Amino acid sequence: MDDTGYFKDLGVAVVECKHCSASRFGYPNDEGRPEHPLYNLGLGAAESSVLEIVGSTWAQEIHQQQIASSRRIWGGRNSTWKPSQGGPPRHFIILLKEKTFECLARDVSVQLFAKDFGEALQYVHQKLSEH
Repeated sequence: MDDTGYFKDLGVAVVECKHCSASRFGYPNDEGRPEHPLYNLGLGAAESSVLEIVGSTWAQEIHQQQIASSRRIWGGRNSTWKPSQGGPPRHFIILLKEKTFECLARDVSVQLFAKDFGEALQYVHQKLSEH
């Protein structure tokens, strides 16, 4: 907090979702959050937070689809099919004031704290140009 009692703006964080298999961004904002299916399971007690949903049905559903796709693709090529390593992806939620971000990924990590969106965008652009 700053001297006036308000939270100090620390800038913009760039978060990397490692091995992201699915994501959604947008609704609900903070006012619509009570309608989120996980609200009564603990999401309602959190404010502007980064959370992991353990035992996520969304993660299980996507993982089962990935297994079925692998089996169909590799089995159709007369290859030996092996299940993917690591089990289902992890389900992360980042609660923001006006939006909610959810992703299924192996991990999330903060890569940069930037002073503003321009600096963050420049960093992301540079990272994308490396691939």
